[in-house]
Amino acid sequence: MDDSAPLPLQPKLQILKLQARGEEFRIPQLLGNLFICSPANGNCCCGRPEKGRMPFDNRQYEQEWEARHLRARVHLTFSGCLGPCAVGNNALLQIHGRSLWFKDLNQPALIPALFDYIEQILKAGQIVPPSSLLQGHLYERYIPTTPAEDDPLAVLSMPTPDADGAERLDPVCFMDVDPATAKHFVEYQGRTIYFCAPSCKRLFVKDPAAYLPT
Repeated sequence: MDDSAPLPLQPKLQILKLQARGEEFRIPQLLGNLFICSPANGNCCCGRPEKGRMPFDNRQYEQEWEARHLRARVHLTFSGCLGPCAVGNNALLQIHGRSLWFKDLNQPALIPALFDYIEQILKAGQIVPPSSLLQGHLYERYIPTTPAEDDPLAVLSMPTPDADGAERLDPVCFMDVDPATAKHFVEYQGRTIYFCAPSCKRLFVKDPAAYLPT
């Protein structure tokens, strides 16, 4: 390491004073949190080559996070399943009041690109459009409120809702199941419900009401 190289400028650390268990603690107040769906943390599909995902070691993300000195601004969390398994590898960035979802992070170049994007947001002090490399990987998973006309992400071509798509989803794990090839299914209240695996079918049969929307 070149000791003469200037260190990156860091923001003044904001500190919160909190009470917990009858004691007083101080923690840094951050700008955001990056969640990575990680096989090392017990997820279902992300990072698993046998399921068609790019394998990764958590250190690939840790090294980028450390090298960019983001510790005092954006926390890095490796998590279990984030939910949208069919489009993994997945990541979730919560920053400036937005939840930015990233899918199909299955190329090595996308990891530094993701951290480049975080730095761009931090530099601008607001959400900005992603690079062309990331545009096809960013989407809205949560049902949005009516977006503001000046929403910087309105330039993206977001996926269109599929009114009939629920018929293809395993109601237990929400995996996309092709009815033409599904091996596991059950007839329930006049409809055929398909499952990705026998374990999901068993859970559904045990308590159907727990897995069907009201």
